[in-house]
Amino acid sequence: METPNHGNWSNLPFDILRSLFERLSFVDFHRTKLVCSNWYPCWKQTAPRKSVSPWLMLFPDDGAYVLYNPEEDMVYKTKRDFSTSRFLASCGKWFLMLDSRSRLYIIDVFSKDRIGLPPLESVVSNFSALKRVGDRDREFIWELTDGTVFNAFSDEIRASLWVDEKAEELALVWFFDAPAGFLCFYKKGNDHYNLIPVGQFGIPKMLTGLHGLVLRGYRLYILTTRSFVRVIDFSRQEGFEELTGSDPSPTFSPLGYSCKFSIVVTTAGEVLLVTNTVFERSERVFHVYKKDSNADPEDYMPDLLEVHSLGDEALLLDLGITVSANPTLGIKPNSIYFTRNDLIRYGTSCDRARVLPPYEVDICVFNLTTKTLEPFPAPPNMNLKDARWILSMA
Repeated sequence: METPNHGNWSNLPFDILRSLFERLSFVDFHRTKLVCSNWYPCWKQTAPRKSVSPWLMLFPDDGAYVLYNPEEDMVYKTKRDFSTSRFLASCGKWFLMLDSRSRLYIIDVFSKDRIGLPPLESVVSNFSALKRVGDRDREFIWELTDGTVFNAFSDEIRASLWVDEKAEELALVWFFDAPAGFLCFYKKGNDHYNLIPVGQFGIPKMLTGLHGLVLRGYRLYILTTRSFVRVIDFSRQEGFEELTGSDPSPTFSPLGYSCKFSIVVTTAGEVLLVTNTVFERSERVFHVYKKDSNADPEDYMPDLLEVHSLGDEALLLDLGITVSANPTLGIKPNSIYFTRNDLIRYGTSCDRARVLPPYEVDICVFNLTTKTLEPFPAPPNMNLKDARWILSMA
């Protein structure tokens, strides 16, 4: 039998290529689209091998990012030098980055694909404008129509990203971690950012403030200062739609100020509140709550129901979502996966006194049934200064 030469591989029938693609790992599957122009259409029409395993993104000291896949027990190191850019968010293999000139871009960490984004100051709004301060790269001002001015700095930017590569859609939100009261969103095809007010600019007082957010597709969930959850949809061609309602009831009643709050959106679309309390010697306890569906709608502060079981799901606190558990991949059901040193970046003032020393990585799993904490087996012999959970699939 004649052995095919290298050139014939590009002409393999679609059904054979598809059968091969479906057996590849996550990384190799996405690399196949770069082989040749004949392989790309087949790659686009092929569903990758299903994987529910979250990955760990690790940050060595040399400027490269390292991805660890627990399913394969494999470590992938990016070939790019990101030492001059700051990581903001991820979705699958796509990273949202901010470069040294305060420009946003999205990059595929396994290929050379890069998506440029509009300048930060291209925000469209009827009552404010974002401007750079002279020729400085990191300093901006929010200028309101009433003459009020807020200072803002690019190293205070926080963000969330969503990419659906098969549907060729993407969305992101970003904001300055400062009291300006504005949240900016972008969707593919725009040449600007639209603005969602989170301060007192035309929205009810109970919906002001931003204590946390989760982006799932074109739907954004915002935990407000007064414990309401705003739900915003920006799937339409222009602007956004507020789904919260004109007279919402509180989603969560206050639980005090001795714990850190987070919201999580389950695979079924239910919003949960997660409290994270740090005790002496850095001990932690998590509690999960949901709104009582039978609560009186006139009750301004309805009681919460504690959730003692997530069923067959695990909660990824870094991402604000739940995923299907899979013990064979090390993803245990009814567990909370988190990185303890997230408080170094995002902790409240009362938390900062208890955080771990800088560059000490502590990747842990909290079991909701036993209320116990255990470390996650990360790759050994790696000098790391940070870590976070990401999803391998968009």
